[in-house]
Amino acid sequence: MEGTLFGLTLVQFICLGLYGFFMGFERSGVRLINMPIIPILMLFIDPKTAMGYMLPMVLISDIFSITYYKRSADWHILKRSFPGAIFGILLGAFIGKYLSKPAFMCLVGTIVIISLCFILYNDLQKKRELNPRATLILGLFFAFCTGLSSMLGASGGPVILSFLLLLNLSKEKLIGTSAYFFFMVNICKLPTYFFAWHNISFTTILADITLIPVMALGLILGLLVVKHFTSKSFRIFIITMSFLSAVWLIISGIRLFL
Repeated sequence: MEGTLFGLTLVQFICLGLYGFFMGFERSGVRLINMPIIPILMLFIDPKTAMGYMLPMVLISDIFSITYYKRSADWHILKRSFPGAIFGILLGAFIGKYLSKPAFMCLVGTIVIISLCFILYNDLQKKRELNPRATLILGLFFAFCTGLSSMLGASGGPVILSFLLLLNLSKEKLIGTSAYFFFMVNICKLPTYFFAWHNISFTTILADITLIPVMALGLILGLLVVKHFTSKSFRIFIITMSFLSAVWLIISGIRLFL
């Protein structure tokens, strides 16, 4: 069907607008609230094409997020774990043309559920802190999986948040650290999207610019919501949303198989 708005049909543009609203909401600190929208969007738009529309929108939302939470990031964690994300992004760029998206969605969902089981086990054992070596190894591993899953399926959020939950960070540090992590990952993805996959163009950027008011609305509403969370309730919320997102990814992957 011929596109009517920035190369998109009206239905596709509305789906993209919904993604933009929930992306703004998510970047306010209400993490993973946008995850169910991603499989829906990719049902109406070819996944690689959809990610070309999504990435500039994500970066715009990231700028909002890091500006608001700029003093809350834990740079020690970021410096030690982020190299793993770079390797994940590079691997994703290499295998992106060959890996089955349904299989990858199921794999990411499974990794997240296993991660959540590890978090719950850690909580039951009342291990409030990981030793430095375990923190380094797990940080690199989760960052690698985040870079890979973000590159191939725009679904890296639950993975890195699983690691940050293990560290028992406060609500503000969790939001600030994840905000900068996502921003750096998305910046690193740009060259592949531009020069290898060719799925970002003037048209996709223009479409995203027109949706900035929708993203801003989501951000404002999200900021109003996140203020009502305590650190404990926010942790429970993130674990719940991570689990639901993982289940949604697995179900969506199976449906694509079928």
